[in-house]
Amino acid sequence: MKGLPLVLALLVPLAADAGVTEVKMKLPVKAKLAITGDEKIGIAPFIIGGGGEKRNDRASKIDVQGEFQRYLKKQLTKSTKLHIVTVPATHLPGQDMKALEANRDYWKDLGAKTGADYLISGIIDFDINDKSGYRTEEYTSPADGRTFYRQVLVESTGFVFDIDIAIFNGDTGEKVLEDNFRDFKEFDQRNYDELLGLFENLRSLETQLVGLFVPQETSASRYVFTE
Repeated sequence: MKGLPLVLALLVPLAADAGVTEVKMKLPVKAKLAITGDEKIGIAPFIIGGGGEKRNDRASKIDVQGEFQRYLKKQLTKSTKLHIVTVPATHLPGQDMKALEANRDYWKDLGAKTGADYLISGIIDFDINDKSGYRTEEYTSPADGRTFYRQVLVESTGFVFDIDIAIFNGDTGEKVLEDNFRDFKEFDQRNYDELLGLFENLRSLETQLVGLFVPQETSASRYVFTE
């Protein structure tokens, strides 16, 4: 260990004199769920929380439950070899993750009814925030070239999609995986379309969601010292 500082001291000047080349690499990322890839998957209902419960909130105009289930089914069908099975109408055994996890018999029964090896559920929170206000900006007069400061009205819409997703074993009812994904998008327009905003969130989370079930690739930079 005593020689380490000396080695580092010798390397620093060499690195400074050498050129550095940035190399872009594709790196594999393992699926978070340990499966073979051709299992039967059932998409169960989700608990809708937060903004979805406010009667006058714009988010309540969207069938977040239905839209997310359709989107997830489409992505899993397109990107994996998993078999998506139909889950009949059912009432979840609680309104929080702790209750879902505790009711193993519920998931075992649902697995037996559908033949699903795994069942997906969780909690979805979709929120919309319309904002407006004034900001000060610099303005140069085209007439005489003088610079002024003026107040400009700025309007925007923010979309937040937050999902706590859980996967349950259809044979044992045990929760085998839980993960949280969150995305925020803001647009320079008040009253931006609710459905378009939701799908902007979902597109951003697509790779992470699919990555629960199948391997993905990620980009990374590596630096190579050259003479």
